[in-house]
Amino acid sequence: MKTRIGIRIDRLIKLREERGWSQRELARRCDLSDSMVQKYETAASDPTSYTIILLAGTLDVSTDYLLGVTDDPRRNVSDGALDQVERFLVETYRHKGWSGIAHLGVEELSKFAPDAQRRTGKRSD
Repeated sequence: MKTRIGIRIDRLIKLREERGWSQRELARRCDLSDSMVQKYETAASDPTSYTIILLAGTLDVSTDYLLGVTDDPRRNVSDGALDQVERFLVETYRHKGWSGIAHLGVEELSKFAPDAQRRTGKRSD
């Protein structure tokens, strides 16, 4: 079973038009049928997760940008852009997957409390 995920239609259209591509051209570049891009852009159909990856790669943006998770279209975030907490979470995910993130204890995360307070301006009392 393929999982279907909604994308930001406005971003898909804007990115395609910025490149001067027709719907047919984007479909060709992604190896999709001609009508699929039209269906995505009119919300008649949602792309599969695999198709979202294809679209993002072809349009040279991140999948998160197409999904509306971030407003930053860049595909990669450099380690220098991550703070200590974010690096810890990324490394945990890389080595242990989502189950590793889910099993992080309060004690492990509390060592980052001062950093989190600095970023958010909130105390964790």
